[in-house]
Amino acid sequence: MVPDYERPAAPTPAVWPAAAAVSPVAQPVSAGWWQRFGSHELDGLIAEAMTANQDLAAAVARIDQARANARVSGAPLLPTVEGSGSGSRSYNDIDTVTQRSTGYQSVITTSYEIDIWGKNAAGLQAAEAAVDANVYDRDAILLVLQTDVATTYFSILAFQDRLAIARNNLSAAQELLRLVEVQFEQGAASALDVARQKTAVASFGAQIPQLQQQILAAQTSLAILLGRAPGGDIVNATTLQSLALPAIAPGQPSSLLERRPDIGRTEANLKSADADIGAARAAFYPSITLSASAGIEGVASGGASALASLVAGLVQPIFTAGRLEGELDFTKARRIELAANYRQTVLTAFKETIDALSAVNTSEARFGLLRSAAESAEEAYRLADLNYRSGAADFLTVLDAQRTLLASQDSVVQSELDRYAAAASLFKALGGGWQLPQIASTETP
Repeated sequence: MVPDYERPAAPTPAVWPAAAAVSPVAQPVSAGWWQRFGSHELDGLIAEAMTANQDLAAAVARIDQARANARVSGAPLLPTVEGSGSGSRSYNDIDTVTQRSTGYQSVITTSYEIDIWGKNAAGLQAAEAAVDANVYDRDAILLVLQTDVATTYFSILAFQDRLAIARNNLSAAQELLRLVEVQFEQGAASALDVARQKTAVASFGAQIPQLQQQILAAQTSLAILLGRAPGGDIVNATTLQSLALPAIAPGQPSSLLERRPDIGRTEANLKSADADIGAARAAFYPSITLSASAGIEGVASGGASALASLVAGLVQPIFTAGRLEGELDFTKARRIELAANYRQTVLTAFKETIDALSAVNTSEARFGLLRSAAESAEEAYRLADLNYRSGAADFLTVLDAQRTLLASQDSVVQSELDRYAAAASLFKALGGGWQLPQIASTETP
């Protein structure tokens, strides 16, 4: 009664687009992908999250619930055995003569539904597929958790880099302010120059508490991912430059169908829906139940006697007012819905992978250009400061070079964060080394 499973056809690109080209030294995704960033601290944080995160704990509990439900669904495939017992005592006074009697009975009853049409087996099959779906859901949550821990860790390091740049620029601005004030006292600078530099110092200083607040917010977010109470520093590293940026090979587009737990989850739901169709079909046919009983009964005055019975029952639906037809139509419509969900999940997986590949390449190119711009801005500021001190340049030139340098250095750090975040997103889009377990079925490509 259960239809053979067929994987729904979904549009699949033959190759990744040119915009998603990868480095020739790139390596395929594997389990423990976060270790390729070269941070033992990150390794420890992800290991902690995998044991203490509450969303993951809830997902594991859902697996236990599904397994318990599968045991319940499999129970009708085996006989049920029940025992019962009863006892009685009576008194009867006749002409002042008291008659007493005591009786007892104990019975064991076994019943079994012969699963001719596979209705009960289909129910168990649906429940087992639901277990698989919950396992894949747990794996999908685990992959998201690993990625969130990694990207939050990268963000904290980037904020700390930006904070160090802001402090360095503030120190340089304060040094320049002292120079301008000395020159003002000597008549070599105007009050306007002093006011402008004080504005610059205040502007640079204002960025520091904002970055400190962002670091704190990222630390508390990381604490939640780790299952810790928010508060206190978690990350000891201080710079993104302590990490290694891995080159990632995406493999063939068709292999993505086997490498994402969310796709595995939708397939498991489809198999469960097929089993539900089988159970709904079997409900149209008669059910046969066998029941056997054996026991002992007796009274105190008359000894004991044995009793036994064997009963077979057959039930055939005749008129159900469309209930069985409605249940079958419902299961078929649900199967169509889940097939559409599968195709949408596949399309989304390809989109996320292509977007992540493009982000890896774009962030790499942008980082190179911004780093070159920052180097030029640093040289421009050095020359402007040197010329101003020697009287060959006005103060506005120095002030403009100073602001440009801070903006350039800050942009470099943010673009470097984009590189690491893009790499983590690509690992996630490719399934993080997860592989769909091989389950015997009639799956078609």
